[in-house]
Amino acid sequence: MSRWVDVGPLAALKFSPGAPVKIEDTWLAVFRIGERLVAIDNTCPHASAPLCDGTVLHGKVVCYLHCWEFDLLTGACDVGTEWNVRSYAVRTVDDHVEIEWPGATVKPS
Repeated sequence: MSRWVDVGPLAALKFSPGAPVKIEDTWLAVFRIGERLVAIDNTCPHASAPLCDGTVLHGKVVCYLHCWEFDLLTGACDVGTEWNVRSYAVRTVDDHVEIEWPGATVKPS
């Protein structure tokens, strides 16, 4: 069963263009799409580059190492489904960002 995990105040996230956050032992990247927040796994499955440091174009983040594209809403990779990353639901509650996570607790980074 999943639950919502508070990853901190929105004002504290450092978007460049994505903001890295850690839940348990997993790094995620939170992005802004207009007024909406979305989250995907932060690690490119091809060469382990942090996706939060990629370039955002047309609703996708482009990994800076080999230009693979990942859809920010679904995590789908343009190279093939075997390279997809997971996407996560995001909400804000009292100016804090919460991510839907399966049975998680936040560990300090």
